[in-house]
Amino acid sequence: MPISYSIHPDRGLAHFHMTGTIDVAQTLGSFSDYVRNPRFDPSYVMLTDAQDVGAVDADFLGIVGGVQRAMPFLRSFPEEASSIIYAPRDLIFGMARIMQQVVEPVSRLRFQILRDEGEALALAGQPEADFYALDQALRPRVAAG
Repeated sequence: MPISYSIHPDRGLAHFHMTGTIDVAQTLGSFSDYVRNPRFDPSYVMLTDAQDVGAVDADFLGIVGGVQRAMPFLRSFPEEASSIIYAPRDLIFGMARIMQQVVEPVSRLRFQILRDEGEALALAGQPEADFYALDQALRPRVAAG
């Protein structure tokens, strides 16, 4: 699946991971699944790791249409909410900025799009230095014995 997420109440975090080719429908589907998840909490920081995205099948009009379809889910955030996106490559960074410019005026989501992995994690309140360490820390532990 190109977009997956996990929710971590102990960290106040929703962690999204994107891989391969992503498009507006996948992004909208993942976001709506997250908002409808019983563990959803609008106060959690949304942290997206987009370093493994190879391509984006979207344009400005497609993003605008996707945001219009997402309005019922965007209303799930009654207070300002933080979405931090780690986007080290130009294509993903640019597409995230377009999304930011379309979403922020019509919602309470506030985006911070960063090219520095450590800075993205720190801004999200996570102590790990890189996403590999974060992924390891968030994995469910299996009890030995």
